[in-house]
This record gives sequence, C-alpha cells and structure tokens, in this order.
Amino acid sequence: MRLSRAALLLTGILSLATPALGEPTPAAPPRLIVAISVDQLSADLFAHYRRRFTQGLARLQDGAVFPSGFQSHAATETCPGHSTILTGVRPARSGIIANDWYEPALARADKHVYCAEDVTNPASTSDRPVVSARNLNARTLGDRLKAANSASKNVAVSYKDRAAVMMGGHAIDAAYWWRPAGFTTFEGLPVSPVAVAASRTALATIAKGAPAMPVPAWCASLGRRIDASGNMIGDGRFALERGKAQGFTTSPRMDAAVANLAVALVDEFQLGRDAAPDVLSVGLSA
Repeated sequence: MRLSRAALLLTGILSLATPALGEPTPAAPPRLIVAISVDQLSADLFAHYRRRFTQGLARLQDGAVFPSGFQSHAATETCPGHSTILTGVRPARSGIIANDWYEPALARADKHVYCAEDVTNPASTSDRPVVSARNLNARTLGDRLKAANSASKNVAVSYKDRAAVMMGGHAIDAAYWWRPAGFTTFEGLPVSPVAVAASRTALATIAKGAPAMPVPAWCASLGRRIDASGNMIGDGRFALERGKAQGFTTSPRMDAAVANLAVALVDEFQLGRDAAPDVLSVGLSA
C-alpha cells in the first residue's frame, strides 16, 4: 500500500508541573514523542474527518497542526515514505528508493533486494528476508536521541515490518510487526509478553470471526458502491469470516491491534516516565 501524503502527528507529552501564573515556563525536553503514520490518509481526508476525531487523535490536535503537509519525493511507497518521516531526508539520501529494487552485483541469483532486509545475512532470501535497517543510510529521531542520551528509549510497532523499521531506525529498543502467527520482532530476539498477549487476542478474533462493523450515522451518506472492473467496492463493512486472516489484516481491527500493542509497550517500557526523552512510532496501514 502506498503512503500518499500521509498525515504525521507528532506530540510531546511534557512535564506535568504547572508554573505559577505569570512565571516564565522553562524550556524542557518532551518526555515522549509519539509519531503516527497512516497509509493513504491524505491531507484532504485529514481535514474532512478532523472534526470527528475523538480521544487520542483529538488530543494530538490541541497543539500546532499543519494539515496540508506533503511528501516532496516521487516514490511514495511504504518503505521510502516511512524512511523520510523521522529522518528528515529524501530517499536519494536515505538509500530507501522503493519497497524493492535490484542490485546487479548481488550474489543472489534473482538480484532482488527488499528495502528492510540485511542482504549480508546468509539466512536472508528473497522469499524470507531477514528484517533489518541495514539499507537505511540515515539516522532517525530515535537514533539521534539515543546517541545523545543512552537512557532514551526508541520503540516502534506496525502491521508492516518496513514501516516499523524505517520509523524506528538502527538503535531500536523494541520493534514489532505482524506475521501470520502473530506479532514478531527481529530475528533472534524474544517476543515481549505484551506482544504475545496481543497476538493471542488477534488470533482468537480471526479464529472466531466477527460481524460487519457498524457505520457511524454521520458518514453513512458518503458510502457508495463502485464498479471496479467487475468488482464492486466501496460498500464493505469488514465482516470477518471465521479463520480468514486476510479479512482481519485489511480491516480496522488490524490497526486497533497495533494501537493496543503500542499502548501496552508504553507501560512495559515505561515510556515518558523519566527525564530522558523517548520515541514511540506507530504505523497504521490496514
């Protein structure tokens, strides 16, 4: 899925201490920086639905908001798009030019390279790449914070491995993404208990199935069926057939699972609880 002018929301959860009236507020670093990317959430969609946001998304808008932000590079696939968000550099510099590319000098027969792959690892293949940030030739915000203060924590979670890796970067304390068996992490590392619990909940929903999701009354009038080469689209309600994982991973239920895991990781890693600024990256792409 392409990342088309994704709306990025950044917020700092600052110190809870409130200065006396009239007292100048001292400059302090944020305790926690939350970066949320949403595939296909264009600036116009953000503006259209903004007044309907509640809870967390509504809170993120309390500060400065730039709803017309855009990506100035041409390749807006997931990997190059996410590689720009927390590095601040374009794909020509980050090295992440696409989701996949070909390197003629590569010893691998098909010359195929996955963007979030360590091609130097003998276990990595085109079919089963070993996930890594090796191809990212730039430092993310989390990388820079950890270089400045080793106590800072850098955590990333997404449905897609490439979104989590490109937003997290090289010095990641924890990164999780979805696989058919549940949430997983870098090869050789243990899966956190909260990630195991999140996987168990998601897999139970897939096994059981779920009814169609209700449509809010205020957006019901926007729905319409569209004939796309014989396939009718635009009226789906995400009914989940029992045992069908694809129906889960392409629905809001997948994004909810990612968001719930992100919240659990905040508690597990005590993000934002000390003076060292932490980063939490959340990629929503279902």
